[in-house]
Amino acid sequence: MNPVRVLLLSVLLFIAAFGAHEVMHLLVLYALGGHGSMIVRPWRLGLVDATILSLHVQPDQPIGLGRQLLVNFLGPVLAAVPLAVLLVYVREPVVRLALWANVTILAFYALIEAGDLITESIYDLDLSILTTPEFNYGVPALIVLIATVIAFRHDTDVHVATG
Repeated sequence: MNPVRVLLLSVLLFIAAFGAHEVMHLLVLYALGGHGSMIVRPWRLGLVDATILSLHVQPDQPIGLGRQLLVNFLGPVLAAVPLAVLLVYVREPVVRLALWANVTILAFYALIEAGDLITESIYDLDLSILTTPEFNYGVPALIVLIATVIAFRHDTDVHVATG
């Protein structure tokens, strides 16, 4: 299993999955009777003096806690469904590992997006780390790195066994 292939495929799938996740937010928003748009906005980094661009769905008006919770949670979950289904059919180890990494990333987004809303709305607790770009992109980068290390270790184990 080639670690470079796992890394590259994981990153490419992340780009597609992230876009699908935001589109699914918008789809769920409209399905629940809301209206909104997808916007690209600047996102200020907390560790360094820099700004990156971020894709985000913005409701036109508040939609209430219950519907917002569904939008936040279902966006990444629905984006993960096609990737999870592919896992049933794909046998290529590099592709499977990249798919697993991206399903895990989308599960992470579902949990933090719903969790952030719950902690702020219900418990009046601001866990601002959940909405920092370093956390939102750092954890997915860590997941991709773990997939790459798994591929590297598998590749090394195969070479040792056949060497």
